[in-house]
Amino acid sequence: MMNANIVRTLISEAIESRAILFIKYRHTSDGEVVDHKIAPFDIGTTNPKTQERNRDNVYAYSYTHLDSKTNLPNPKVCAFNIDSFVDIQDAGEKFDENELARLNQIATKYDYRTCAFNVAKNRGWFR
Repeated sequence: MMNANIVRTLISEAIESRAILFIKYRHTSDGEVVDHKIAPFDIGTTNPKTQERNRDNVYAYSYTHLDSKTNLPNPKVCAFNIDSFVDIQDAGEKFDENELARLNQIATKYDYRTCAFNVAKNRGWFR
């Protein structure tokens, strides 16, 4: 497993540069190591009720998320535990947060464009 502080640094840098990442991640439920292609946009939350509970989560749009029931591709925003990253590599691509929010809204009906983000709260995203 990667050191949590290194993960935080790499994720924060990816958020700042809007970099898409290839990650190896160990599922917290079954221990399986899987590959994901993600666009990270936040660490934690600004909601006081959930900030402490979710402080070690990375929220990212996963291009490679699979539906657990159908095992079919189901790209959407997912939460990744900072302590479960095995490897992080730059994919050499950039993301557009508005496009990812639109795609996620289609998939989940949740509109992230109304959120204030912990890491990116002063970046003026979604405007």
